[in-house]
Amino acid sequence: MTKPETRCLKDMVLGVLKSKSVFVNQIAASLREPLKLKDVAKRLSAQYLKGDYAENVRLQHLKTVSSGISKDNFILMDGTDISKKHAKFMEGLEFVKNGDTAEIGLGYNVLNINAINHYKEISPLYSKAYSFEMGALSINNEIKKAVREVKQHINDKGCWVFDRGADNSILKDFFISECSQAIIRLKKNTKLFHKKEEFLVSQLVKKIDFLVTQTVAKIKKDKPVLEHYELGAIPIRYTVKGITYPLWLVVSRNKRHGGPCYLLVKSELSTVIEVAKWAFKGYGLRWKIEEYHRHIKQEYRLEDIQIKTFDGLQSMLAVLTVAMYMIYKKMQSLHIKLLLEAGYNYLNKHTLRELTNFIYYKISKVISNLLIPTKNRWNIIKVPPEDLSRQLNLSFN
Repeated sequence: MTKPETRCLKDMVLGVLKSKSVFVNQIAASLREPLKLKDVAKRLSAQYLKGDYAENVRLQHLKTVSSGISKDNFILMDGTDISKKHAKFMEGLEFVKNGDTAEIGLGYNVLNINAINHYKEISPLYSKAYSFEMGALSINNEIKKAVREVKQHINDKGCWVFDRGADNSILKDFFISECSQAIIRLKKNTKLFHKKEEFLVSQLVKKIDFLVTQTVAKIKKDKPVLEHYELGAIPIRYTVKGITYPLWLVVSRNKRHGGPCYLLVKSELSTVIEVAKWAFKGYGLRWKIEEYHRHIKQEYRLEDIQIKTFDGLQSMLAVLTVAMYMIYKKMQSLHIKLLLEAGYNYLNKHTLRELTNFIYYKISKVISNLLIPTKNRWNIIKVPPEDLSRQLNLSFN
């Protein structure tokens, strides 16, 4: 990236963290520069509205963060939407399904990819909108392009985790052949081969011995509730373009709530118990990307974005990803100290659970307050040495 592009990225990341907004005018105002607001916004727009700016930011971000991804991480991929119910002039608008209300309206589809470790620490990696109005060919094609773009930097590190939206022949073939490790949730009517016979996954449950019990604490009405799950796994074979892969069908069930959960698993582990526990933990962490979506929509007002060009929207999503990486990962060691010692009381009930649950709403508020008086560039008045010595002598006398 050129120096003006890098400067723009630094300014916009700082502005997003300070203003908690994706409005360019509010980002520009938060920078506190000795220029007219329209001039600051114009300087920023001269860079982030470039056609290749978003791609450059995503590339540099992935290069920077890839070293922090380990083999034990889970790579979470999920889609969300930006609903623009009343927008008329934004480029690339199309009909999307609102994930909160299930209504169909104008907006954009967005793909997000985050990494998460066993300690539930999140590293935002990738965010990109796609629109069929702007040349997207299919959802499957956009997902494959996003996975390839991230894999160029993290290689075979981590295990990819996908929801039921990936349960189609095109995506399953792609993930099983391209990813060294993967967990895909299946629909109950999906068919798999076991011992050279084809079965529905709902039929294969009868062949599984549930040897493992896992207990999970879920928070309901601010109280922890223990849920017990039975786990089992069975080896299966899956063929892609003449190559047969040894996979696992892992099934978890909770007798008190709902039906079983079916997971197609590609793993380097070899025993039933190891695979079942590992897949259960990995898919259980998938909910964290849903919390991430809700956080950026509510705290940073992503759905209120007002950028007319599709390139500008892509750039803002890339900048927001970098800003969230600063909060989620770069400041990770400071989280508890910020909540306890920054001088802002956002701990409503003063319980330990407030420091261990999803704390990023509170962290965002603390960081915004602490950054308010800061600037990227400070005016330094240079004083000649003789004038400085004269001032010091006068002050001492």
